[in-house]
Amino acid sequence: MPSQTSTTRPASTAQTFCNPLDLDYGFRGGGTHAYRHGADPVVVLYHDRYYLFSTWDRPGYRVSDDLIHWTYIPFDPSIGIAPGGTYTAAAVAVIGEWLYFSEFGTAKAPAALYRTNDPESGHWEKVAGPLPPYSDPCLFFDAKSRRVFMYHGLLQPIRGVELDRTTFAEIPDTRKRLMDAIVTVPRIRDGWEVCTSDYSELSKGMRGNKTFLPCREGAWMTEHNGTYYLQYASPGTTVPGYADGVLTGPSPLGPFTYQNYSPISQKESGFITSAGHGCLFQDRYGNWWRAVTMLIGVNHVFERRIGLFPAGFDTDGVPFTRTDLGDLPIIVPKGPRDSADDSFRTGWFVVSDSSAATASSSLDEAHAPTAAFDEDIRTGWSAATGDAGEWLKADLGEVKPLRAVQVNLAEQDVPTDALDDGNAYVLRGSRDDKTWFTIADRTAGATTHAYVAFEAPIEARYLRIENVRTAGGGTFAVSDLRAFGIAEGPPPSAVSAPHVERDPADRRKVTLTWKPAGAASGYLVRYGTSADKLYQHHFVRPDDGTHVTLYGLNDEPAYHFRIDAVNDSGITPGQVTMSAP
Repeated sequence: MPSQTSTTRPASTAQTFCNPLDLDYGFRGGGTHAYRHGADPVVVLYHDRYYLFSTWDRPGYRVSDDLIHWTYIPFDPSIGIAPGGTYTAAAVAVIGEWLYFSEFGTAKAPAALYRTNDPESGHWEKVAGPLPPYSDPCLFFDAKSRRVFMYHGLLQPIRGVELDRTTFAEIPDTRKRLMDAIVTVPRIRDGWEVCTSDYSELSKGMRGNKTFLPCREGAWMTEHNGTYYLQYASPGTTVPGYADGVLTGPSPLGPFTYQNYSPISQKESGFITSAGHGCLFQDRYGNWWRAVTMLIGVNHVFERRIGLFPAGFDTDGVPFTRTDLGDLPIIVPKGPRDSADDSFRTGWFVVSDSSAATASSSLDEAHAPTAAFDEDIRTGWSAATGDAGEWLKADLGEVKPLRAVQVNLAEQDVPTDALDDGNAYVLRGSRDDKTWFTIADRTAGATTHAYVAFEAPIEARYLRIENVRTAGGGTFAVSDLRAFGIAEGPPPSAVSAPHVERDPADRRKVTLTWKPAGAASGYLVRYGTSADKLYQHHFVRPDDGTHVTLYGLNDEPAYHFRIDAVNDSGITPGQVTMSAP
């Protein structure tokens, strides 16, 4: 064990966080191993506090004062919510002085509607039920008309209905089908809704271009400046391209028109992918955020996490979600801000990518130490055992000023009947590999994606994490140990105009090539249906060269592209935006 000579004092994380959210995700059995899970998030602001509900997580919900620190609140078991321990796809809304909750219901297992005016207690009272079989429900209170609506639909299509505000029964003749169904593969005109059945092809974060019918689900309704935005998720929660599209209309039940600038929330590249089945909400200052489902999919196809990204509407009312470089730390404001600019960015970049690494042991070649420093949450290092004292060490190459670290643990060979006794470890740093100081002491218990920011930069060349206890009896495994800071060198040079080839046989597909930019360690490809609305993106790592093929374009509109060069010192926007007819 390395000698310990000092302890750094971690900063209050009240100002920054890093995706996926640092939550105490619960274990779920299934398949051959247990895995942690959280998905389909709903966040609401009630009495100036934030409440987070999540599918297949723990049998309760979480509360926060700052969108960063979350405290778990179990449901009072006497009321019978979440039979079997967890619930699926919560519908949550604030109506008057009450907070309402329902879950995914079926004909065989109908759901009920509950309310509380004291969510801290965990006690809710039943106000309606059994409900009709609302799949992936969204309960919406229209503040303009003071009316209540329910949206629902899994697979397709999405439907809506008005509810009586007192009884919550459906008002006769208000049930409507709000969007068309895709019934044959050729009707999938929008590339972002193209799915794939072969997950092995997704190692680069691309979902390929195989076609089968997308799963349209996860409806969410937002009213903004008199327009109603019906959001839905597609093509499927088990693929990296899982995203949210949108239709707009003049009233809660439409008629709705599909918007060709969809998707409005997408993240199919980077450290962790997927940004679908989201909820759009405002914080106490009026800033917009989108909480989303993010994908791991290693121990089980439904192994998922929760992400949170700045969001908003531009001056034309077009919604956007800032998932670009969303794997980096994000600032939570203490007042109003414009999410269209980059004020939410810390300016910190990953300085641990591709670090040299050693370990006490390795499970096999696929779980080598370097796999914990490849910026891919789906790969990682695992020790041969879960014994105390197993360790992983990284050499950052030189002494670097670090602003934050994120320890992403992995569940490796955890039995399906495992009890969640929690992880425990100690993370240390060193300048010379001889004298060590403590960065994070989590011997009392650790979450799966622990994020620690520092009051002032700490200088270290080496990082070492040492196991104390693994949860559930699995091996000690780390998917990625990430360090954030700012390099002292210059930012990269600008990228000139890319060459654009849009496939004439399949307009959903486009290939971009460009010349290398000096000092670039990666490229952020931005694109959209308007030159000033480049809201979609794809990150290209340096070992992938200076070209990329995108499969997610929509068939009809023209697109504009810009290549931003990235390194540890900053981002340099591309010089030219080009349009593909």
